[in-house]
Amino acid sequence: MLSRRSLLRASTAALATPAILTGVAGRASATASTLSIDLQNNTGSNTVYAYVTGLAIDNGNAWYLLQADGQTPYYPSSPSSTGTPLAVDCAIPLSASGAGPKRITIPRIAGGRLWFSVDRKLTFLLNPGPALVEPSVTNSSDPNIDIQWDFCEFTFNSSVLYANVSAVDFAAMPIALKLTTGSGGTQSVPGLAAGGLDSICAGLTAQHAADGQGWDQLIVTSGGQNLRALSPTAGIVRNSWLFSGYYSSYVDQVWAKYASTPLYVDTQASWGTLTGTVSGGLLTFPGAGSFAKPSAADIFSCNSGPFNVSSAVMGALTARISAALNRSTLLSDANQPGGENPATYYTTSPTNHYARLVHATSTDGRGYAFPYDDVTPNGGTDQSGFVTAGDPTLLTVTLSAVHGGGGTTPPSGGSSAFSTIQASSYTSQSGTTTETTSDTGGGYDVGYIAGGDWLGYANIDFGSGGATQFIARVASGAASGVSGLVQVALDSPTATPVGSFSLGNTGGWQSWVTIPANISRVTGVHTVYLTFASGQPADFVNIHWFTFAA
Repeated sequence: MLSRRSLLRASTAALATPAILTGVAGRASATASTLSIDLQNNTGSNTVYAYVTGLAIDNGNAWYLLQADGQTPYYPSSPSSTGTPLAVDCAIPLSASGAGPKRITIPRIAGGRLWFSVDRKLTFLLNPGPALVEPSVTNSSDPNIDIQWDFCEFTFNSSVLYANVSAVDFAAMPIALKLTTGSGGTQSVPGLAAGGLDSICAGLTAQHAADGQGWDQLIVTSGGQNLRALSPTAGIVRNSWLFSGYYSSYVDQVWAKYASTPLYVDTQASWGTLTGTVSGGLLTFPGAGSFAKPSAADIFSCNSGPFNVSSAVMGALTARISAALNRSTLLSDANQPGGENPATYYTTSPTNHYARLVHATSTDGRGYAFPYDDVTPNGGTDQSGFVTAGDPTLLTVTLSAVHGGGGTTPPSGGSSAFSTIQASSYTSQSGTTTETTSDTGGGYDVGYIAGGDWLGYANIDFGSGGATQFIARVASGAASGVSGLVQVALDSPTATPVGSFSLGNTGGWQSWVTIPANISRVTGVHTVYLTFASGQPADFVNIHWFTFAA
């Protein structure tokens, strides 16, 4: 298993963002010793199972699971051997897709998880202790490795319910939370849009095409469909070489800056704001401790190398420095957590593009994409996607479709803007010819393209979050002095382009390169036109495929 830091927030608040729980202080305690949870299946599948695991607070923090009836507790005893199956069935069948919710009841639990699987049951095992062996996305021999599953996290004690969506380890199923309180109020986290996994995977593919850093290695498929997108930390567990050296240049710049400029970190706790400077290769906060330069693996995990700390004050510093590194704001703001708008996160290269895509694909931009994604400035906008109250009465958890819908595949049968769109799949065109390509992936490209030609693609869905980048696979064997613009226009080939890039000779008509370009944010469903402009009449470009990214 990977990091589960967010599960025990009440005891680790000093390491993350105490301000998040400040609103709970002073509230009446949660009077009920149990909590009702409604599980709503909107996945499109009529076979969905739920599981509840955690530590039973009122039973000595013993391991707790909920049996298949959704009401009866199961406290496993210690088995005599490793890998022992559970003694009872803990797979809670949900209602058919679109039908009413399945209501379950839980006791007070710390470190809780609500697990969900589609079409097949999950396998949980026991080791002596007892210790619960949970599903893993990084162990290739795990019995659940090819199953579509996901989870959300919660802690429910005598003072508070705290629950959050989680993509710290991976992203897969869209899970939404709604909390109803005793005062009649509600809180909600919509989570990923339906079909959001496909959008994230398309974005990872596009990012790898743009920078060659292996983002596509985070995509796990099964049966020709996306199964999950791993976080960089999980990806590194599977492939230790992944992202090696990725943050090196950025960290070098950070260390150089704070050798002559103080770094101020507000611990948002009793230690106040601490000042750090770099000397002798260490970022040192007098009276607290020092940090050596972190690797990419350290930055993504937030708990290895120099971030493997034991004191509370160093934990508070680690949380805020790690968040700034993942969001790439440590160079631009010497006060952390910075007062910057979240729109500035992930805009400086290198950055955590997995986290960028999780947030871009989430309906309201919130989602736990790395272990300290709950770090915000005082009074800042929550990024982590949580609900919390001291008087909870009902938690509703809604599962949506993993593929299609929600801005990924329009009902009219069009295509997601974030998928790989083959150039030869045009619905209209002028002046071009399709030909066999020798590019990776094979198939056909569209060639013999000159200024004034265009290609049209109907029903391209950019969703509500929209796209700000256009990426195309192109080649050119144009003569010396011949070049042109590849442009993106919406709904008419004569519309003003929303973005473009220029292209000259790439070494031949089958010498392929991938080129990204910024575009004005595009949302909703459009007919996309690729239009071509050149000051010379000669052909200047072939195109194999294109896509868009947030």
